Amino acid sequence: MSAILSWTIWIWPLDEKLFFYLSFYGWRVTWPLNNLKLVIGNCMPGMLALVWARVQGRQQFRGLLSSLFAWRTKPKWYLLAVGLPCGIFMATLCAVLLTVPAKIARPPLSVLLLGLVSSFGGPLWEEIAWRAFALRKLQTRYSALVSSLIIGVFWAVWHIPMWALTLNYLTIPLLLIICINLIAWSIVFTFLYIGSGQSLPVVIVLHGTYLILQNEAFAALAYGQLTLPKDVAQAIAYGPQYLILIEMVLALCLAIIFGRRLAGGPGARS
Repeated sequence: MSAILSWTIWIWPLDEKLFFYLSFYGWRVTWPLNNLKLVIGNCMPGMLALVWARVQGRQQFRGLLSSLFAWRTKPKWYLLAVGLPCGIFMATLCAVLLTVPAKIARPPLSVLLLGLVSSFGGPLWEEIAWRAFALRKLQTRYSALVSSLIIGVFWAVWHIPMWALTLNYLTIPLLLIICINLIAWSIVFTFLYIGSGQSLPVVIVLHGTYLILQNEAFAALAYGQLTLPKDVAQAIAYGPQYLILIEMVLALCLAIIFGRRLAGGPGARS
């Protein structure tokens, strides 16, 4: 149901000339309504999770809310939530700069503002659905690792229409790379969620940090200059795709490390 609602909102046709404006101390940012449509679609899984948890009973609903407001946890989990995406994208950009002739450029302010606005929508509501609701349900039947993989596959499939609308360079091989990358990150998200005592604020911070840094890293390459070798350029159009490939490799390394702990650790089942 969440997929159907999100997909319907995402693919609903809107005039591309429709915009709304944000003004702040002389700064004026133009935001297409199509972007707002994407944010609303991102919120659907979390809204449905809240409704479904309430329908299932007061205990289920309270359990979800307790996870949502469980912000009191060890500071190290918040440091990991910020540090892991920072480390991954710093390493990814360094790898791009070291392996191919490239120059990065400072992205426009609108890219950062878009990431900040999106963080109040997608990360919050998606994490309510994927971790606070779906993961807790799946862990009654499966290990934390298997539950992460199930959520990761659904999470990736759920994103496909949005990627098709927003990534004009999307190809089938690139789509597979993006899906594998997201499944790997699903394991990382689960590790932090369980390790922090099912603190949803921790994974919301992780999700928001990831989203902002990904947008900034892609824009830094897209607005800069990147020259790829001919054999690589045949498979990868330009910088952002190359960045996704390297990010996937690094995310898989994290998934292997954390996945072993989820498979055998005490938090494997709730």
